[in-house]
Amino acid sequence: MLKDIIFEDDYIIVIKKPFGMLSCEDKKGIDKDLYSIIKEKINCENLAIINRLDRGVGGLVIFSKNIKATTTLTEYMKNHSFEKRYLAIVCGIAKDEDILIDYIMKNQRQNISKIVNKNSTGAKEARLSYKKIAQIEINEKIYSLVDIELQTGRHHQIRVQMANANLPLYNDTKYNKNIRRKMGNSNIGLFCYKMAFNHPITNEHLEFIISAKNEEMFKNFYK
Repeated sequence: MLKDIIFEDDYIIVIKKPFGMLSCEDKKGIDKDLYSIIKEKINCENLAIINRLDRGVGGLVIFSKNIKATTTLTEYMKNHSFEKRYLAIVCGIAKDEDILIDYIMKNQRQNISKIVNKNSTGAKEARLSYKKIAQIEINEKIYSLVDIELQTGRHHQIRVQMANANLPLYNDTKYNKNIRRKMGNSNIGLFCYKMAFNHPITNEHLEFIISAKNEEMFKNFYK
């Protein structure tokens, strides 16, 4: 796991989370999670995770090592001062580019989000934009690879917004009504490939980009 660290200094760690791994320990506490692995390796008392990715999602995750860095980075998240970009494999023919603006409500008990009316109690605005990179056909089914930029950070935002636009993510049984069971493993066609933000202590602008070319399913678009 340490080989997947992209950047580390006295204040932050940027690491590539593999598909299929939890970001943090779940209620069952059975599977090893990224937070526990990092905490065990560096023995940092104030380690905190800044952005979480779902188990079936891969890509960049940021950790902070002290309270001051955690506070600053958390504020960045609240103020949408992070640039977050994802590659997503969606089922269907995506537009060349589009902007999606919806209102999302999270069901805490079921751990699921849904698109609701703007005036619904608890509704939060969700914004993202995307551009299509490529399109392929596999077993007579069309898949599009899109580059997504998040303007807000809501629970399952990309998954629920793309599904609402009739472009559900590959292998996402929670929001893709056409999938009755997962294909292959339980990984979803979603990869956080870019994070850009100012360093919480030095204020230096940082930008991290990783490739999805060798990731399962994604590599089909790079042949």
